[in-house]
Amino acid sequence: MFKDIFRALRGSNKLSEMIAEIGQMLEAGAWMFDRASEALMKKTDWESMAEALYARDKRINKLEQTVREGIITHLSLGHQADLSACLVLMSVVKDAERIGDYCKNIFEIAKFYRGEYTHPEYAVPLSDIRNATRPLFDRARQAFTDAERPIASDVMSVARKITVQCDQIIRQLLSVQEQLAPDEAVAYVLLARFYKRVAAHLSNIATSVVAPVPLIDFESK
Repeated sequence: MFKDIFRALRGSNKLSEMIAEIGQMLEAGAWMFDRASEALMKKTDWESMAEALYARDKRINKLEQTVREGIITHLSLGHQADLSACLVLMSVVKDAERIGDYCKNIFEIAKFYRGEYTHPEYAVPLSDIRNATRPLFDRARQAFTDAERPIASDVMSVARKITVQCDQIIRQLLSVQEQLAPDEAVAYVLLARFYKRVAAHLSNIATSVVAPVPLIDFESK
């Protein structure tokens, strides 16, 4: 089914335009993820990039609205044969918008938590997760825009590993017996949660390439 859907997506100028807009959303999300990472690692002061980052988030929201309006208009003009393609776009655009929100949340950890990450048993794995997550932006965008099943499957596989790693960190923090400052512990938990959600939404976008419409956002067991 996915081949027929993406043939429809590429065969319509309007649908192709909406694909490009979703690509722009993912590019903006990647930019936000990079800026949030720089602030977390204290490579840059968060105040110097806050205005641009929130503006980028608003741009993502605006693009989502544009794509949704485009879908409604396209179908209202009688393009019922493109219904499946439009359902795919409606699902993917929401995932792309949520990624922007979670990147903003990651940035706000750097904004509100002023302490140091002093426990390598959490800070190092989270750094590795961050480094593994960043390439998924480009890979998920390529998988979606080019209908590349192998790339989509790779995104989903990496995202699954990230999910396991994030859950492990959260479980460990909730059962830890050692002394750990509450604010630092909260920062670790939130980072693990937000990285997991970013990876999950990128994986959801990848599922649009390998799964029929009813199973988009759900991986087959």
